[in-house]
Amino acid sequence: MNINMMRVGVLAFVGLMLVPGFGSATTQPPPRISVDELTKQFRTIIFGSEFKGFKPLDRIKKWNGPLRVTVKAYGEVSELGSNSNSTLKLKQERVNPRHLKYIRKHLRVLADLTGLVTEDVKNTGKPANFEIKIVPRDQLTNPNLVAVDPKLLRRLGGQGGCYFLMWHSEMRGIIDRVVIVVNSDRIDARIEHCLLEEMTQSLGMPNDAGFPWTSIFSNEGFITSLTRADRIMIKTLYDPRLKPAMDREEAMGMARKIIGELDRSLP
Repeated sequence: MNINMMRVGVLAFVGLMLVPGFGSATTQPPPRISVDELTKQFRTIIFGSEFKGFKPLDRIKKWNGPLRVTVKAYGEVSELGSNSNSTLKLKQERVNPRHLKYIRKHLRVLADLTGLVTEDVKNTGKPANFEIKIVPRDQLTNPNLVAVDPKLLRRLGGQGGCYFLMWHSEMRGIIDRVVIVVNSDRIDARIEHCLLEEMTQSLGMPNDAGFPWTSIFSNEGFITSLTRADRIMIKTLYDPRLKPAMDREEAMGMARKIIGELDRSLP
């Protein structure tokens, strides 16, 4: 979803809630994908649009500076109102160590593939720009999670899965900030999948591909590690030859060349 606010764009993307037991990860190696298919997939995940009525990206958007990551977990607390009715509200709590382990693991892989570095917020004194919030399902649409239109949050969180919002410079093509929101009521494997999906797509690859092979960009089941095709997609976007704000047609011409090189060089 693309919402323009003066010179800064805000994009919002949702990860689908998968049906329990559907499409579980397989031990079979994924099929080798052709360069033509990989290029088609790349165009879809960068420049496609999952939502009817919302304008897709027409230029490359990517990070070009350090990721300052924070992770916060929230539970619910009952609060008594003036009319003696109780409501459930967010309360920050300790992050589940398993969830932190997933985030650190995936962050290391993504940093290696992109060349991006991470910084400790406490050491830099700068605000976090890559925020992960893990909350109960009923709180996914809570307006206190992030300062955006509550109607947008209701649309994103209403599916019960996970989503992210991305702020970026329209002119420079630079991503400035991301907020990822994940449903803590899912089983651990699905939480890890959700984290990997949103962390990956918030690098500037916002759309699902919809192709029938295993991928973090596909709805064909859930995975907790990137496939060869996924790694090619990420490395292509963060190849220095693909510049932030590069228009779609120029970017796709260069992307096919890069994908071909990576296909020949990666095992």
